Amino acid sequence: MVYLSSLLRSGAFLGLFVALLRSGAWGDEARLSISGYDPVAYFTDGKPVPGKTEFEYVWRDARWRFAGAAHRDLFVKDPDHYAPQYDGYCAMGVADAVVFGPHKDTIDPEAWAIVDGKLYLTHTTHVLDRWRQHAAENIKRADENWSTVEHQAEPMIVGQPCRDHPPSVIVSVQDGGRRVNVGGQVAVDKNDNVVGKGDMRAQIEQAAKNVQACLEAAGAKASDIVLTRAYVTDADAFKQNADVFARYLGPASTVAPVASLSAGPDFLVEIEAVANPTSPTSANSEPKR
Repeated sequence: MVYLSSLLRSGAFLGLFVALLRSGAWGDEARLSISGYDPVAYFTDGKPVPGKTEFEYVWRDARWRFAGAAHRDLFVKDPDHYAPQYDGYCAMGVADAVVFGPHKDTIDPEAWAIVDGKLYLTHTTHVLDRWRQHAAENIKRADENWSTVEHQAEPMIVGQPCRDHPPSVIVSVQDGGRRVNVGGQVAVDKNDNVVGKGDMRAQIEQAAKNVQACLEAAGAKASDIVLTRAYVTDADAFKQNADVFARYLGPASTVAPVASLSAGPDFLVEIEAVANPTSPTSANSEPKR
């Protein structure tokens, strides 16, 4: 990944960056596919395994890493079998017909599925759950969309103050516009300390403030939000404090009860948001390489 300087905060700088990115002038190094994880391991080990820099192979303008020489050699012999579909971009993003429209998005190596001998990856495990509900339909739609989507610009990861995992991303869509996908934000302060342990109201407020800060870093604001999702460990407690959520982000589009959150046992709510920004994008972001 290549980080953009904080100097690139104006729309003019962003326009220059996008032009360079699309023209290929950003650099000659091939992008690192699927966050450097070994695509063969999903088939042979049945789990995500980080690849190593010493076992790298360039295919389809991307660098693929492997846990060892044996996996690399298997890939070289039959890359179409082992490579994830859609060049390793999010399978749900390529299939999207509702939120953004078809687009490239980053993936979480832990969010994977093999269907009919083919590997699919998605942006988060939450997205994977939604993708699985209509997998055949999503695969059919993504297969049809890919010939167009593969020529779209790379997704850009928004940096601080957004959480690193899951990443918040600016994606390009077919109408030439851009959308901001704010990855799940939780109740932490600027020093990453838990805020409001055991207090749903306090955690909703802090997580919502973090969503707002992340939107601002991406050149958007709360009024640009078109969809929100709240994953909560106690739906009744969330409902009793929904006014706090609405004060910062508007009414929640979806509230999904979960047994626990991946961020840890101290967290009661995680908030995702999708925005259609009307202002120039901040360049506190990086292209996903």
